[in-house]
Amino acid sequence: MTGQDHPYVPAGGGPPPGTARGSERIGAVVQRIVGPVLSSLGLTLVDVEVRGRGPKTLIRVVIERPQEQGDGGISVGDCERAHVLIGHALDAEDPVPHTYVLEVSSPGLDRPIRQASEYERFRGRLARFKMAKPVLGQMVAIGRIQRLDGIQVWVEVAPGGKRAGGAISVALPLADILEARLEVEF
Repeated sequence: MTGQDHPYVPAGGGPPPGTARGSERIGAVVQRIVGPVLSSLGLTLVDVEVRGRGPKTLIRVVIERPQEQGDGGISVGDCERAHVLIGHALDAEDPVPHTYVLEVSSPGLDRPIRQASEYERFRGRLARFKMAKPVLGQMVAIGRIQRLDGIQVWVEVAPGGKRAGGAISVALPLADILEARLEVEF
C-alpha cells in the first residue's frame, strides 16, 4: 500500500518525504497509529517491527485479544479486519514515504515474552529461556514460570531437560535473559 495514491489521504498529504514525523522512528509512529485502531476492534498491540528500507520496507504488527476477554486467540478474520483498518490509518497519516508491505498476525503458540509483566500473566506455563550466563550448567533453561520477584523470574526447572525428574526452583535474573518464549504443550 502507498499513502500517496490512497483515497483516504487527508488534504495536504502526510509528512515530508524521507521523514517519519520529525525525529520519531517509524516504529513508534506506527504504534501510535495502530493502538486506537486495534482498540476499536477489541484487540491489543503486542509488537510492531519495521524491517528493510525503501520499497522493501516490511511493517509487521502483532496483535492479540486482551487477557480479560479470554485466551488471547486471534482468528484469521481478526487479522484481516485489523489489516484493512491499519492499512487505511497508515495510508492516511503516511509515516512511510514510499511503498511498504503490511503484515498483521497473532503472536503464535510459542510467543515471545518481552515484558516483565508477562511473566505474571503466563504463570504456570512452560517456557524456554536463552540465557547470557549458564543456569545449572546450561545456556538454555526450560521450565514452568512460577512468579516474578522484582528483578528475577522464578522457574521450576528439571535439571538435564524436560524429561528428567526432580524439578527445582531457580531464580533467573531478568537482565540475563536474552530471549524467553512460551513452549507449545499438548
